[in-house]
Amino acid sequence: MARQGGSALDEYNALVAQQKSRSLSADEEQRLELLRDVLLELGALPPAGSGLPVRPARADVVLELSFATHEDVVRAYSKNIGAGGLAIRTSRALPVGSTLELRITLPDAPQPLLAHGQVAWSREDGMGVAFTQLPPEGERRLKTFLAADASLLNRVRSVLKTDVIELLKTDVRELGKGPAPQAAQAQEVDTRPIVLVRLLDARLTALVTELFTQQGLRIVAETDKPASIIVVDTGTALDVLRAAGRPGARIVMVNVSGPDSLVGRLTNLNPAAYVKHPATAASVLQAVARLLGPTEPR
Repeated sequence: MARQGGSALDEYNALVAQQKSRSLSADEEQRLELLRDVLLELGALPPAGSGLPVRPARADVVLELSFATHEDVVRAYSKNIGAGGLAIRTSRALPVGSTLELRITLPDAPQPLLAHGQVAWSREDGMGVAFTQLPPEGERRLKTFLAADASLLNRVRSVLKTDVIELLKTDVRELGKGPAPQAAQAQEVDTRPIVLVRLLDARLTALVTELFTQQGLRIVAETDKPASIIVVDTGTALDVLRAAGRPGARIVMVNVSGPDSLVGRLTNLNPAAYVKHPATAASVLQAVARLLGPTEPR
C-alpha cells in the first residue's frame, strides 16, 4: 500500500536519494522496485477522458545504438524507448518480422545494454522493435533509466494530478452551514469506491494494489468487504465469487480475451469487462475506471 503523505513519485525519489548515501534494506530495495514499476504503469495511462487505450510507457529520448544484421552492423539513434521495445531512426530499416541484436548506450553507463528484438513495424525512415530477449539486469537498468526520464515523469505527474483521494473524503465539518461546535473531533468519511482484487499473480496484485491506491480507489482482498467491482482471473474466480458474490457486483476478468476463454462453470459469470493477456496494472485500472463511469471518480 502507498505510504500516507505523498505520491509514489515522492516516495520513489526519497528512496533513490537514500540509496545514494547508504545501502537500502531488503524491504526498501523491494519497495523501490515496486514503486519504479508503478511509475511506469502510471506513465502508460492515457490522459484522463481521452478514451485512448493503455500504451506501454516510453521515454522520448535519443540514445545511440547499433543493431546487427546478417550483413552488417548499423549505427542509429532511438526515437523513444520503453521496457518492451523502442522506435529507431534509421535509413536501413529492416522488414517486419526480422530479428536483430541491439547494443543500446544508456547515459552514464559504462557498458551498453544488450538485447534481442524483432521488427514490429517498418518505414523508410525508421522501424519499431519489440524486445524478445532482455537479461534481468538489463531490464532493471532500463526501467531505472525510464523512471528518471523527464518526458515520462511529466506524464506521471499529469496522471497524479487527477488523483482524487482528498476529493473523495468528505469532512463532516463541511456538511453544515457554519463551523461545527466540535470541529476538533470531526472525522473524515472515506467514500472511495471499493474494489476487491484477488489474482494468482502476486506481482501483478502488488502493482494493481499500489496503482489503484494512487488513483483514489480502495483495494481489499477480503471477501467480506462490500466491493462493487471484483477483479479476478480464471484461477480465483469461483472461490472469490462463491464467497463474495452479491447482486450488483461487476466482475473484471483478467488475462483472458473474452467469453470464449471461459469454460465450464465460468461461462455463467457474465463479466462486465475483460483484460487480455498479458495484463498490466494500467490496463486493469482502465477497465475498472470505465466501469465506474464518468460520474464516479476514479
